[in-house]
Amino acid sequence: MDEEEMKKIFQKTQKKIAISRLKKEETMKPRKSFLKMVASFILCFGITMGVVYASVHWESLFHINGMNDNGIQTALENEYVQNIDMEYIEKEKVKFKVDYLMMDDLNFDLVFNFITKDEVENYEGIALVNLKITDEENRQIHFPGENQEIWANNISLMSEWWTLVEKHDHLLRQVVHLPSDNFPKSQKIYVSFDKVVLYNVNKGNPITIEYEDEYNLEFDVSKQLSERKTIQYQAVDGNDKIIEAKLTNSGLGISLKTDHYVLRGEDYQIIDEAGNVYQLANTYPLLDREKLDTKKDEFLLVFDMTIYNECDKLFLKMPDGKKIELMKK
Repeated sequence: MDEEEMKKIFQKTQKKIAISRLKKEETMKPRKSFLKMVASFILCFGITMGVVYASVHWESLFHINGMNDNGIQTALENEYVQNIDMEYIEKEKVKFKVDYLMMDDLNFDLVFNFITKDEVENYEGIALVNLKITDEENRQIHFPGENQEIWANNISLMSEWWTLVEKHDHLLRQVVHLPSDNFPKSQKIYVSFDKVVLYNVNKGNPITIEYEDEYNLEFDVSKQLSERKTIQYQAVDGNDKIIEAKLTNSGLGISLKTDHYVLRGEDYQIIDEAGNVYQLANTYPLLDREKLDTKKDEFLLVFDMTIYNECDKLFLKMPDGKKIELMKK
């Protein structure tokens, strides 16, 4: 298999992250028709889950379907999350706001609340058109679009979206998940978009409601997130395959030089000094911003080990069984 074929497989695999291995096929369906409609202006994966909450369950809000999100769940279990204090923006049939943020060097997860004035069952998904996220230093956390000069400057390496429908309080939640190798310790976040779309396409009476406007939201990032701790590791023998290794609240990220496209599911593991084994959660090609493309030989590997399992020594076990020893700096 040549390199181009591997690249196509990788891209196809990443685009299926949010719609693969669904636990409840009857309530979680990819919105194919709508995706075709919005493909020109947003990368959006719409998944709807019927969920009832007695109270806020962070693990449900941030659950990433079809992939290993144990690291993110561990961060949430340790209350590494920020509730955003913000007034709702009100429109004719809906009001909405940013509700929660989880952010460290590797993961940026934003949850929007949408409260509808008619029956919430009327809707299956939400799209925020032309969503842009920056911080107080105007760093480009996420800009949408296919223009290479724009997306190559994103700090995020890709984006994933899904919608959760709660059958009480007329509530929908839109979750935006962004991975990176180096999210900054931002103190303020700015979110903008120019259209909100609520829709259903798989029911007897298809509905699409659009609200166009210049939406600009901003909020301060809590000190817990902005002054977070990140632990750096380095290869003991100076192995040049390891570009960087960092342990965060939501995962262990290793930037690695490779000779092929690394797909999620390949047999990489982390073993700590106590013998505990951590699995590969996901992989992302790093960006070559000068060439406005993804790199073919440098990948971010994210494992489900977190800062709550901190230790001095780790081993990266390669698919061929060889191990690279990593020590805390």
